[in-house]
Amino acid sequence: MLQMSEFRDERAELEQVLASGIFNRAPHLHSFLSYVCECYFEGEADKLKEYTIGVEALRRQPGFDPKRDSIVRVEAHRLRRRLAEYYDTKGRDHRVRIVIPSGQYVPQFNLQADAKGASFEPERQTPERHIVAQPPEPEPIPPPQSPIPPEVGASRRVERDAWVWLIPTLLVSLLVAAVLWGTGGSATQASINGNETWVGTATQPVPGEFRMLAGYHGQPFLDRQGHNWSPDAYYSGGISSEVPSERTIQGTPDPKLLRNQRSGDFSYDIPLAKGTYELRLFFAETEYGLGNPLGGSETSRLFTIAINGTEVLRRFDPIAESGGPNRLLVRAFKDISPASDGKLHLSFRKYSYLGRVVSPAFLNAIEILQSKPGLVHPVRIVTQERSVTDVAGKNWSSDQYFFGGTLAFHNQHVLSTLDETLCRGERYGNFAYHIPLAPGKYRLTLHFAETWFGTPESNEPGPGSRKFNVFANGAALLQDFDIAKEAGTNLEITKVFENLQPNAQGALWLEFVPVENYAVVNAIEVEQMQ
Repeated sequence: MLQMSEFRDERAELEQVLASGIFNRAPHLHSFLSYVCECYFEGEADKLKEYTIGVEALRRQPGFDPKRDSIVRVEAHRLRRRLAEYYDTKGRDHRVRIVIPSGQYVPQFNLQADAKGASFEPERQTPERHIVAQPPEPEPIPPPQSPIPPEVGASRRVERDAWVWLIPTLLVSLLVAAVLWGTGGSATQASINGNETWVGTATQPVPGEFRMLAGYHGQPFLDRQGHNWSPDAYYSGGISSEVPSERTIQGTPDPKLLRNQRSGDFSYDIPLAKGTYELRLFFAETEYGLGNPLGGSETSRLFTIAINGTEVLRRFDPIAESGGPNRLLVRAFKDISPASDGKLHLSFRKYSYLGRVVSPAFLNAIEILQSKPGLVHPVRIVTQERSVTDVAGKNWSSDQYFFGGTLAFHNQHVLSTLDETLCRGERYGNFAYHIPLAPGKYRLTLHFAETWFGTPESNEPGPGSRKFNVFANGAALLQDFDIAKEAGTNLEITKVFENLQPNAQGALWLEFVPVENYAVVNAIEVEQMQ
């Protein structure tokens, strides 16, 4: 097998093309080109057939039939056209050019005899919507084709090159000055090859309760819980993008919350004061999976996550972890502290094995909460659209982490042992909750109240009209549970279960399964046992 060093120039050209930004809105073309080139480098060009490209690069199912599905031919045509446009414009001076010949899929790397010389350093790419700050050591920007003939002389070329350098430098400097003037020297962003780098003052630690939206560059966002989410900062690498508005993400406490993401190979270096923290990472897979534009299912995206240099999640698969696409997925970590330099270092890298093309890592949000060593914050949820503070001063978040079921609100007076406001809303139907937890043992308290059956409005008896089962990570907690039979109508009843532990996905999966009519729950509380 040929060694990587034998394709140094070819690999450099591939990296430059992929980093140029021409595939930012075309992930299929990015995967297609990466896959065929890697097979070529590995001496496996003979496997570049429609079927293998469709399954391994474009994520078609193993039963993919190229005769019925022309996606490979269509994407190959688009790729040839995109490469031709690239080499007619910003890549026109490249010494090496990548060509996918018509009628085949094995790439060719053509050497241009009249090229001005290859510069394998990545070109600058300024993504839309973002403010661009000047990087510390700017690379030369290839000048446009000049109508001046070469025989005019070196002096004319030097003069031209000086202006080509000067104008972009002045423009970038003006942008930086404008940004720093408007922000008081805070967050700005530089973009190199579609890889963004935050440039700002990071000397002061973030607050002990800190929330940030990855890939978001607007004003701070206040959610329904009353939590303030900062725009993206402290990042290096990756690109930011918006989640299409038509994607409905199940389980979020606010439908406007996770509408952006950062993707690629990237990291965060967040300044933290000394102490112990709970870290929560938020994900929502909206690109791959059934009904999403890139299709596929489990294994469509795999990546690794490291905290302060230690790998904490390997082969992380958002679809498999959450049980499906377009679902809120949160991974919780306790006893997190800053590294010796006073920063929390988070790293997100795509997982690659056996030469297989994999999709980039991504992240939607970060939450950091100061905590006591060994403990995590309790999770308290009311099945309502707004958060609630009970008579004891405890805050209960609005409904989140749910999948399925329907939310309802009522004003019946409920006799409660704690606070009747907890029972004014309910989720009913056949539904589940995936509550993120760090490793440990937990106490689960479920709050119920029968506010329909047994009332004059229902015109039906209370006992026997509603029965359902409740499971925690597959184990039965309640079977044929009848609220009205055990407590009566408009009376709260609580059920407490101890020594529960999160599953391998780092969550407590609660399932509410109807037996007679719909299952229902009013509030959920999860506390770590000491």
